[in-house]
Amino acid sequence: MKTAYTEPFRGLLFNKEKISDIASCVCPPYDVIDNAAVYFERSPHNAVRLELPMPRDAMDSYSTARTTMNEWLANGVLVEDKSDTVYIHEQEFEVRGFSRLRRGFIALNKLDERRILTHEETRKKAKEDRERLIGTLKTFTSLVFGLYEDKEEQLEAILATSQKETVYDFADEQSIRNRFYRMTDEGEISRLTALMDERSIYIADGHHRLNVSYRLGLSYIPMYLTNMHASGIVILSYHRTVKFQKPRPLQELLSLLAGQVDVKKEPLTGRDPWKTVLREIAIAPQPTYGFYSKEDPSHVYIVTGTPEIFTGDDIPESLKRLKVNILHAGILKKILHIQDEEFSFTHDSDGAAELARSGKADLAVLLPPTTVEEVKDVADNSLYMPPKSTFFYPKILTGLLFHRYG
Repeated sequence: MKTAYTEPFRGLLFNKEKISDIASCVCPPYDVIDNAAVYFERSPHNAVRLELPMPRDAMDSYSTARTTMNEWLANGVLVEDKSDTVYIHEQEFEVRGFSRLRRGFIALNKLDERRILTHEETRKKAKEDRERLIGTLKTFTSLVFGLYEDKEEQLEAILATSQKETVYDFADEQSIRNRFYRMTDEGEISRLTALMDERSIYIADGHHRLNVSYRLGLSYIPMYLTNMHASGIVILSYHRTVKFQKPRPLQELLSLLAGQVDVKKEPLTGRDPWKTVLREIAIAPQPTYGFYSKEDPSHVYIVTGTPEIFTGDDIPESLKRLKVNILHAGILKKILHIQDEEFSFTHDSDGAAELARSGKADLAVLLPPTTVEEVKDVADNSLYMPPKSTFFYPKILTGLLFHRYG
């Protein structure tokens, strides 16, 4: 009998008879929450209490999350769906002045390293945290986000025209319109899952949750899946900020770069200088980045080129071409000797620059976005990008549904 890689399931959902405003109960995934208190204050039933819990009453954060979930289940705040289904999630949003629609679906997918391809390194601390949370709750509070190839839009056609029931329809805190459905026709569900079984999955977001799933010995996990070739796919840059553990003058850094890459000092001018810088590094024919130091807040240093130390035969071709890798592994780590613990990451270019301007960071480094073709190329070759190489926008909200496996 042929293995079913994609299956419908019964999600655990907020009970609409108890929860009148789902928008107050959702939150971003844990790794992009800057201030969890905002969501704790928004609602006593906000999903952050499971996704990024805080210790309570002498319990650690994981035990607190388990207690909270048990309370919500006992009180009927969370209820299991009535039957196995596949869920459809549509997000309508604007980016750079253009309206976009991203449509995907949520189903269980069998864990198989030959079919599920990754592209990003994972970090030990984050894996340990997610393993303790998922293992304690026996529940996925947020989803792994995957991409598939569907140039003929076969799956897209089913998702767009299928019979479905509206579960939620609301605007979130970023003014993104979220429409969430359950599919109601078993034949359409079967056709969709059969088509998906033929395809590989490229992980866009959730590498730590995926890694933990293997470590926990799970067979199937919930994934949000969408077509990598659809117009709704948007990848933003993950910029770097650096806080040195020991003082390092700007001139020292520039001296290390000299002879390795080209460095051009440019004044910051205009009403939106960082928009100009981002445009310059995005359209440059060679790998190009913007360096901004707290020591020189009136200028940006445009760094261009691939350092010679990053062109050896020991480096796979896919990684030689990858701009985020040239920057992170080549320029920042090999040439400037910046340590992992000195990095922070953000998709907000203005925020990164402000941290350096205010002295809260020593350096802000702006870079162009990774492309979906680069993600596919790296994954197909069983390679890894540096941490925080891609920011798929928008994120999949936590709280639309949960999945209990235990």
